[in-house]
Amino acid sequence: MTMYGAIALFVKTPGISPVKTRLAKELGVDAAESFHLAAARAVAAVINASGKQTALQGFYAVAEQSALADDLWQGLPCLWQGEGGLGERMSLVYETLLKQYDFVILVGADIPQMTVKHLLKAADWLARDEHARFAFGPSVDGGFWLFGGNCSLPHNLWTDVTYSAADTGQQFLNKIDSLGEMQTITPLQDVDELQDLIHLHESLRLLSDPMPEQLELIRFLESLPLNFFKGFGYV
Repeated sequence: MTMYGAIALFVKTPGISPVKTRLAKELGVDAAESFHLAAARAVAAVINASGKQTALQGFYAVAEQSALADDLWQGLPCLWQGEGGLGERMSLVYETLLKQYDFVILVGADIPQMTVKHLLKAADWLARDEHARFAFGPSVDGGFWLFGGNCSLPHNLWTDVTYSAADTGQQFLNKIDSLGEMQTITPLQDVDELQDLIHLHESLRLLSDPMPEQLELIRFLESLPLNFFKGFGYV
């Protein structure tokens, strides 16, 4: 029997919500917003490509209810993240989609170097068994860039975690460790600050089969007026 999954990409809409605020302080608001949109397009392209290889439907999880019909988010079906902190919003999106799909994966827009292989590994693990299973992609900074599961989770499991902390990922793992089997996906580095863009650029250039949107993101990064990007060749 085919198991059907959903994957939600969390995004914010420039002009309505502040976007990549730490990055904006060093790079400027316009460039930070442009990066967020370019990164989101890259992740959405990876999600769409994954959906052509397995039963996985992508969604934009949009931060603002008023932006659900915004032209920026027309490449995937949209749903609202809801109110509250990150834990509350992830819980709502996860549980909402789990009512319609056999498993749910959550990702952010600041890991645009993720690949189809990463997502298929998570989806294959979650779809193989009716027992409780989870997929977890650690971030280098101590958080996590992917979480997936095939069973409902208590609301307070999400909200009792301290987000944007050095041990966010470990806190989350500690809470779900006894609830089911875990599959760890490749650790990746997200983008919060200026120096993270260098690591992202290197990661994107190392991809063996980058999506056109990932190549476009490389070109965007190389167009930035930053001294440490001088000398990088275009792809």
